[in-house]
Amino acid sequence: MARRREFDEDAFLARSTAVFWRKGYTATSMSDLAEAAGVGNGSIYAAYGSKPELFLLLFERYCDGRVDLVRRAMAEGSTAEEAVGRFFRAVVEDCAAHQPSWGCLMLNSLAELGRDWPEVAAACARTIAAMEAIVEERLAWEGVPEAGRATLAAEIVLVSQGLIQFSRVDGAPERLESIAESSLAHLSPALQAA
Repeated sequence: MARRREFDEDAFLARSTAVFWRKGYTATSMSDLAEAAGVGNGSIYAAYGSKPELFLLLFERYCDGRVDLVRRAMAEGSTAEEAVGRFFRAVVEDCAAHQPSWGCLMLNSLAELGRDWPEVAAACARTIAAMEAIVEERLAWEGVPEAGRATLAAEIVLVSQGLIQFSRVDGAPERLESIAESSLAHLSPALQAA
């Protein structure tokens, strides 16, 4: 019979994600995770196995959350331009909620681990593809011409990721909002229906 977990799993996963996000995978020890979450190392090993197993669980969870953010934001607004603007604002709001900014756990992990850990690279590729598909679907629904639509969706996702990474340098919401508004203005002609 499996042993019942004696800690708040959601709180543990949130705190552990924050540690990996702040320190990176390599610099994070199981002791760091135990200390941050207030649980014993043995409890972590019993519940999640190894550090790589725990990280992959947290990483997939984080990536799923990023896709959900895109899905929610792109469902708003009455035009493609409004939806993209809402998406960029959601990214800026998310960056403002995580200060100091550690950037994007997905891209940070890809840079740190992607060459040596195929599961991390594959999860990143799946996540970016899912984000682009959500954006492209909304653009199609709004009548944005098919020619170049996939590239436009990729560009929109690229801008969102750029905002997140830039927040590491200058996380001031006003600065990020200004960049988001400028990016939206440049994208606006391509976001018009045929």
